[in-house]
Amino acid sequence: MTFKYLSVIALALSMLACQSEQSEQGEAMTEQAPQEQQGEMQGQFDQQQAAPQVEVTDEELEEFVDVSTVAQEIQMEAQTDMVTVVEDEGLDVETYNVIAEARYNGQSDEELDVSADDLEKFDSASDRIGEMEEELDEKMAEAIEAEGMDMERFMELNMALQQDQELQQRVQQMMMDSQTNQQQQQQMNPEGS
Repeated sequence: MTFKYLSVIALALSMLACQSEQSEQGEAMTEQAPQEQQGEMQGQFDQQQAAPQVEVTDEELEEFVDVSTVAQEIQMEAQTDMVTVVEDEGLDVETYNVIAEARYNGQSDEELDVSADDLEKFDSASDRIGEMEEELDEKMAEAIEAEGMDMERFMELNMALQQDQELQQRVQQMMMDSQTNQQQQQQMNPEGS
């Protein structure tokens, strides 16, 4: 499930960037399944605590940030499409999330305060979203490798980023420097924006 793993990347980078635009996009992602993503993040964190330190050059870390940005854009577009699928089935995102969270936590459908019709809509939307996630996995892997990074190394760096505060600070500094450089270029060449 690369999609779910990469959603953690997007959330982590959004938090590190502290940019209002990315924060708004992060909120859109969070609306889709906040409790499910938090549970996945905690589970992955628990599994990764024992992972060894990873050596990362500044050049490789810059490449990782660039690749992550591309992956995040692809994922946000896909999540917008997934919200559309839910709504096309006649279900609101909040109800979808309630059912998804309950099933993720092993609750029975009878414990939920939703109609049988909503459960059918959920199942139909989930089937379509499952197909979309498979396509997204392939698209993300292709995009990451097209940017020049091996998928295995990308995942290794992502895992290290979630655990290593110094690495998080390096990424945050790179993102702030990149944002500053972009702003300076826009100020120097306002017509090129």
